[in-house]
Amino acid sequence: MLTFFAAVILTALVAPVFLIGSGINRWRDGKRWLPGLFFSAAASVVVYAFCLFFFVIPADFAKQCGQEADRFEQSAFPLTATCHWAGGRTYSLVPALANPVLYACIAATLVCAVMAVRDRHRKGPTS
Repeated sequence: MLTFFAAVILTALVAPVFLIGSGINRWRDGKRWLPGLFFSAAASVVVYAFCLFFFVIPADFAKQCGQEADRFEQSAFPLTATCHWAGGRTYSLVPALANPVLYACIAATLVCAVMAVRDRHRKGPTS
């Protein structure tokens, strides 16, 4: 599971650099923010869909938590699938890294979007 998240983050952050040219210095030219936006948005969608469809939606609480669990909590955002017992004990079916990785991808998407818009306005419209 950790390797999947690491691969998604690495792809979202590094792929634009290698696909559109070499060198990290070209980020300063404003030519990398738009591809970065697309890759980080795609990574956000992939991470969210993967976690949602593999951990939240198919959660069989009775099977994974046992019939003695008092209540179950399930939410699509933030990704939550948790069993609660009377003694205060809880068990989450969603991996601990799922939400932080999702938030990191969303943050990268927002940064790339803001920087792409900023660079677009700085240079003016192109014809």
